[in-house]
Amino acid sequence: MTMKNIFVFPFLFAVLITVFSCKEPEREKTNFPNYLKNTEWIVNEGGLITPDGVKTYYMSPRDTALIFNFHAVHFLDAEKFKSYDAWQCGNDCFTEIHGRYYFTEKNQIQMEIDSMSKSEFCDAPTQIFKPSKNMTFDLTKEGKQLKLTRK
Repeated sequence: MTMKNIFVFPFLFAVLITVFSCKEPEREKTNFPNYLKNTEWIVNEGGLITPDGVKTYYMSPRDTALIFNFHAVHFLDAEKFKSYDAWQCGNDCFTEIHGRYYFTEKNQIQMEIDSMSKSEFCDAPTQIFKPSKNMTFDLTKEGKQLKLTRK
């Protein structure tokens, strides 16, 4: 082994350790059933789900009925969600929130908001949250409705 190789290998090893140790720690996976995956809900009471929003949200499954004015949350897959609003007329400012969610207990979710954007006539720069804004909710099923209570 040459003198150059003696210094190069420890240096590369130290660089690799540094790169991998700076990686954001992964969230521990849970085994709780995710009954929210690929579902869309109309928020009946409570408005848009935001970090500084109300304590309680009441939601109903979004059906195919045509509605014009609403707040909604769409659990896109097993980890991502989108909260948004839509208005027929009179309010041409639309808010959309993107984030991630996961179950921390059987009937409790943690929601992490990564970004919030506004469009149309209130066009504003997208807010990126680093670190993400966290919210924890207890979930209660009441018939077909779902109640989210902020912890």
